[in-house]
Amino acid sequence: MRQGSALVGEEDLGAAEPLELITAVDVAYKGIRSSILSGEFEPGMQLKLQNLSNRYSISLIPVREALRLLEAEGLVESVRNKGARVAAISMADALDVYRLRMLLETTALRMAFDHIDDDLVKKLQHYQHEMRDTFAKDRLKYLSLHQQLHFGIYNRCGSKWTIKLLGMLWNHSERLRRLSLPKVDVNAATEDHSAIITALRAHNLRAATNALEHHIQVSITSLESTLQPASVETAASARSPRQARPAVKPVARAAG
Repeated sequence: MRQGSALVGEEDLGAAEPLELITAVDVAYKGIRSSILSGEFEPGMQLKLQNLSNRYSISLIPVREALRLLEAEGLVESVRNKGARVAAISMADALDVYRLRMLLETTALRMAFDHIDDDLVKKLQHYQHEMRDTFAKDRLKYLSLHQQLHFGIYNRCGSKWTIKLLGMLWNHSERLRRLSLPKVDVNAATEDHSAIITALRAHNLRAATNALEHHIQVSITSLESTLQPASVETAASARSPRQARPAVKPVARAAG
């Protein structure tokens, strides 16, 4: 699977990697993927080959391949006689993503626990404090810090596939985060990681796991109680990539 360099749990195209591997498919894949995850390309929006080709100044063939890769990842879907479009975000899918996150993240925490030291705990505390300071100023940085806090823990688990799968799940859940974050209060339970950090500082695995489970369950409960199914099922199906604008849906609280 090709990976986007700006997203969590994913591999960058580092300087040591041969330059020839950065192909037109990579350009289209990363560009379309970034626009989907940021909300610029809304759920349900048609992805017209010619528009995308013009946008990235590449031919139609790499655009088709990029869309095929994104379809395999669940971010794009093909509709008979209509072509490709940004995958809708359904209530069922959203809850499924968070329940899978619950299983994988608690497993990653248990695997990582013996490798979590005081220096990492201090770093997690720094992320939490910086998140609070950044929330009202820079929401994109806030989301990045949120990912760094969680994956600061999970990256210690020593399992490449666990991190890859978690990265994919997080990228799907971040679509919801970006839609809902304008409505969230920084003091909401979904944004608080204090109990997790406190348990890790005390070297208490059971308390840390329970705190993480509670943190994700609060997010699931928030989705169930505040996310309007129709708002995530429908979107700008007639809008082209050139006409895309950020989507802000009526969601009261963000999922963590």
